[in-house]
Amino acid sequence: MDTRLLQTFMALARTGSFTAAAAELHVVQSTVTSHIKALEGELDVRLFDRLPQGARLTDAGRRVATHARDLLDVERRLHDSASSGGTIAGEVVIGATESLCAYLLPQVISALATTHPDIQVHLKPLSTANALQGLGRPEGGLDIALLLDDDVAIEYAARTIGGQAIELVAAAGHPAAGGHHDWQDLAAYQYFLLEEGCSYTDRFLRDLTAASAARPRITRFGSIEAARSCVAAGLGLSVLPRLAVVDQLANGSLCRVNGPELSETPLHLVTNQRRWASPAVTTTAEAIAQAGRQSR
Repeated sequence: MDTRLLQTFMALARTGSFTAAAAELHVVQSTVTSHIKALEGELDVRLFDRLPQGARLTDAGRRVATHARDLLDVERRLHDSASSGGTIAGEVVIGATESLCAYLLPQVISALATTHPDIQVHLKPLSTANALQGLGRPEGGLDIALLLDDDVAIEYAARTIGGQAIELVAAAGHPAAGGHHDWQDLAAYQYFLLEEGCSYTDRFLRDLTAASAARPRITRFGSIEAARSCVAAGLGLSVLPRLAVVDQLANGSLCRVNGPELSETPLHLVTNQRRWASPAVTTTAEAIAQAGRQSR
């Protein structure tokens, strides 16, 4: 079997779009269409339902995806074995929360570009749930997930490589910037928090609502930059990883709010223990683990 057909199949399963799959594979859309038709003909089964909103795996397609992922892993392992003792090379796809993509992983990628220039690292900013799905599903396409979360499901091979301090921050001129504030005081303010599912913001909100009869005013964002900008404009408070606000704390545009102590959030490096990890994936994972330990 031509493994190019399987690569195209997995790209379409991952993206759900013939156009997006073509862009990912750097081919024209007609090539994706012809590859899928060829694979369906060879297997004598329909792999995708063609819908107005895109391509969706059929039940047969989902079964094929598991074995296709295994075959492609074997192909990668064969190539790596043939070049054993030589240059470590290959693509590594990392799914991580936005703050880690923006403030921790760029330094890792920069260092790898110097020590292992043939490793190509791709970052995908994802929520914890989406990163774990991308790692666990055969068509998910992730090799590594890097997560700031209190806990990770045990079916994944997760190791805690460090932790990140969480800061309650306000603009320098905000009323919360002075004095000490208990939970009752804090419940009176407006908050700009990351979307539901972010463990440290969900934990903060649970503590805040449990300690006060007042209902805090909450605006949720999918972007750290948006939340941080609203806080810097003096509109309210937020809880963010220290690595995302360290520059603003240093230049005075944000300040720490003196209030209840916030727990550090563990930093987890997660892989799929059912899949073979290439030397490129292993090397990248070790570089991330070292950076995680140094960032505490």
